[in-house]
Amino acid sequence: MEEELKRLKEISNSLKRINSKVTLMRLIECAKSEYDKYNYADAKKSLLEGYNIDNQNSTVLRGLGCIEQFSGNYEKAIDYFQKALEKSQAKEVEYTLIGMAYYLQDKLDEALEYFNLAIDSNDDYIYAYEGRNQTMLENHLKILDLQEALKKYF
Repeated sequence: MEEELKRLKEISNSLKRINSKVTLMRLIECAKSEYDKYNYADAKKSLLEGYNIDNQNSTVLRGLGCIEQFSGNYEKAIDYFQKALEKSQAKEVEYTLIGMAYYLQDKLDEALEYFNLAIDSNDDYIYAYEGRNQTMLENHLKILDLQEALKKYF
């Protein structure tokens, strides 16, 4: 009898874990759908519910970072991306997202560093190359502007 109770408890715990995973996946899909509709408040709500289920899930952390970045909370976004990076199987995505957060703050050296880390992590990840190229172009344009200003000054 005691052995049967132990087995039933194991089955119950297993079903709870499965239910949590299914619920988490549903919340992530819901958040993605809301994000695609530009309904960031509901997307964030779903992601926060997912975070309460699994605060180590890289997709949830990445999504929360994207919401924060869109809202202009770059440091908070980078924090979420850094946490996602620790758990991610696709580190190039997080590196690229961190690079973009720095780029949007006009911190081009930091952005370039993270885009390069993304490329080092996966040299086929085109978004990292696009981010790096845009950052290098922006940096080059700043140098040209500085040169023009110096010509006018002297």
